[in-house]
Amino acid sequence: MYPLTLKKPEESGFFSLINSYRLIIALVFCCLWFGCKDDKPGLEKVEEINSRSPKSDATPTTSSSQFTQDDQGNIRKLIGLTLNDVFKEDMEKVILDSADRKYMYDQIDLNADGNKEILVGLAGPYFCGSGGCTLLLLTNHGDVITRFSVVKYPVFIDQESTNGWKNLILFSGSENRIVSFDEQNYPSNPSTLEVYSSSVEGLNKLLDWDKNRIFEF
Repeated sequence: MYPLTLKKPEESGFFSLINSYRLIIALVFCCLWFGCKDDKPGLEKVEEINSRSPKSDATPTTSSSQFTQDDQGNIRKLIGLTLNDVFKEDMEKVILDSADRKYMYDQIDLNADGNKEILVGLAGPYFCGSGGCTLLLLTNHGDVITRFSVVKYPVFIDQESTNGWKNLILFSGSENRIVSFDEQNYPSNPSTLEVYSSSVEGLNKLLDWDKNRIFEF
């Protein structure tokens, strides 16, 4: 019996040690298992946030916002897009050829909002006749405000304003005409408007044949 009683405590201590190791291994396994599971949503969340965050080196999409007011190359692209859209049907019918698709332009803030409107003077034979040429006034985003007919360049900007917009002095119908803003746009046919009797000397002159460069669209 003595040997038997000696062996039992040794075996009991041995098994107790084994059980302790098992418990430690189980705890380590649980920590690793739950730690990995907890990390996964966090990583997914970070990736999701990163995917939604803007990147400084991302390629900008094509939109009116990329056409800054001082980048003349982009301004000409904007004018080209507008002219190709406005005269799309004439171009599809091959009414316009390369000699007709010419213009000059100037920028000026007419309503004191900090954005420069764009005056586009069409210059090809299709758009110009003995009475004058077709003139477009665009917003800084390229939208058409007014399409004027029979205007002879240059264009003068009056010092007076109407409805918050500068008056334009356009030569049409053999006279300088005062063209005032009517809350939505400028009248499209200046030849029927009041004659401007004052001198244009000293007024801001735009679309000058002698100074402005001619472009194609």
